[in-house]
Amino acid sequence: MFKFLSSAKAMIRMGRHTRALTTSTPTNATFATSSARTFHPIKLGEVFCERYEVINQLGSGVYSQVLLVRDIRENRLAAMKVLVSELTRETHGPDERGIMMLLRDTDPQSIGWHHVCQLFDSFTHTGPNGEHICLILEPLRLGMGSVSRAFNGPMPLPLVRRIAKQMLQALQYVHKCGVIHTDIKPDNIMMVGPPPTAGQTSTQININDLQSANFKLIDFGSANTLARRWAAVLQPLALRAPEVIVGADWDTKVDVWNLSCLLYEFVRGALLFDPNWNNEITGMNQAQTHLAQMVGLFGSFPHDLLQRSRRTAEFFDNRGNLLRPGSYSITLQDLLARTKLASQEVDEVSDFLLRGLTIDPKLRWSAAQLLEHPWLRLLGYYS
Repeated sequence: MFKFLSSAKAMIRMGRHTRALTTSTPTNATFATSSARTFHPIKLGEVFCERYEVINQLGSGVYSQVLLVRDIRENRLAAMKVLVSELTRETHGPDERGIMMLLRDTDPQSIGWHHVCQLFDSFTHTGPNGEHICLILEPLRLGMGSVSRAFNGPMPLPLVRRIAKQMLQALQYVHKCGVIHTDIKPDNIMMVGPPPTAGQTSTQININDLQSANFKLIDFGSANTLARRWAAVLQPLALRAPEVIVGADWDTKVDVWNLSCLLYEFVRGALLFDPNWNNEITGMNQAQTHLAQMVGLFGSFPHDLLQRSRRTAEFFDNRGNLLRPGSYSITLQDLLARTKLASQEVDEVSDFLLRGLTIDPKLRWSAAQLLEHPWLRLLGYYS
């Protein structure tokens, strides 16, 4: 729901070599967002709730701004997320504060709890544009979007496996709490560590430190619950689950599909699906192209899924064949074989990903099941 803006140049050190990524640095003293939505005009040095002093901007998005603040009372840094005033009055859509409180309080002893960004405090601030919900969150170091762009290609397999294990632990806990994230993307996975400070121009991460780092799932601004699934449109387009596209009921398994697509992207250094591919020539729309790529990669949609989907007639004939099949045909193993992975690693990674990329959500493995896969069980329990 918001894009993380690192205030520094991220550099991944790999032996003698350094891969650098330049990102934007906010410089204005007033962090105003130009939008029809009612953001609060935040000023550098402004103190919220007589406790949280604004130091720097960390990110911004359609519905929120994220600031680095100093907790004057506790003498520590925190991230403060200030939501647009419309969300203060929202009763039928997102409830980020309620979900963050649920995740914080349900089971702090769970392993997955430690891989979910935690809520420290929350309050409502009144400004010139109305009332704004403010969430005080733990500060984190760097989003995986920045890390991925720094690699500019495949990530080391040990790093991907570590991220996979920790994000599945996070999802196992989130799903246990009855929450569906619905928006898992690189910038919503963050590395634990000190956040970028005002004026910081670069940060260096040794590859060994990166591969031993801990990661957390952030941004529950688009999250739904099993009891209240309010979203009409969900998930990043290229990472969207098949049941969402065809209009079937969806649950926690959409997060598993979403994460599995992302892990492939980290391993391969390329998207698994491109719904915009060649559409101007084929005349197909995004959904048609996306479904054709899914079928070309994983096979036909099960009839049971099509029977319980609202949009089946738009995309499939009476026999369950695509009306616009396209010309895409390849296997996941073939795609992974284009990397520098050894053949055994290709087989292991492919088998793992296929469990989370099963078209039928009823047969798709859960986060808990994927944690028991041999590819991950090689890692320690707390890895």
